[in-house]
Amino acid sequence: MFTRRQLLAAAALSPLAGMVHAAPKFETGKHYLTVYPPAPTPSDKIEVVLFFAYTCPHCLQFEPVFAKWAKTVPADVSVRICPVAWQAKFLPFTQTYYALEAMGLLDKVSQPFFESVVYQERPYDFNDPTKDILEFMKTQKIDVAKFEQTMRSFGVMNKSRVATQTWQAYQIDSTPMVGVGGVFSTGPHLVGSREETPACVDFLIEEVRKSRR
Repeated sequence: MFTRRQLLAAAALSPLAGMVHAAPKFETGKHYLTVYPPAPTPSDKIEVVLFFAYTCPHCLQFEPVFAKWAKTVPADVSVRICPVAWQAKFLPFTQTYYALEAMGLLDKVSQPFFESVVYQERPYDFNDPTKDILEFMKTQKIDVAKFEQTMRSFGVMNKSRVATQTWQAYQIDSTPMVGVGGVFSTGPHLVGSREETPACVDFLIEEVRKSRR
């Protein structure tokens, strides 16, 4: 015979039992995708790659959410930003990201540039954007000749080439997306919201951890 105390204890434990047998919060094919064949990725870290495009309004909205999450990653996780250019004519935007990085200007200039492109604060000719990009840099009091030279430098061109290889290896077909450990990808449109996406990324990081043990 159950006592009242036993019944109350059983009632208190029943939600926990439900949690033990509950389906995973994030499901493959729904909230995230499996990358096959796997994309190249470091073996000593679980690399998380943010795929974005300066021309993408959704990327601009997701950027602060991802940036906040990126400050909290554990020691076995590394974060990389990968600009995406769907066509060759958009490559100057990829070169812009790496030129800003090379000149130590990412923190200062990338966000204003991002906003100027998305909000069309100044007209950009997306068929040939280099001239307009340089005009924007001039407004930021950047040496335009030096910036253009950096855009066309071997280091920037090589990083731009690697960026293209990376998003193609992850089979990225929209932005923003987040690649995890070479084997998973997810994004706000899959998870359902920008704010919930970092939780899915954390889930995928743990899945990669388990597979590497």
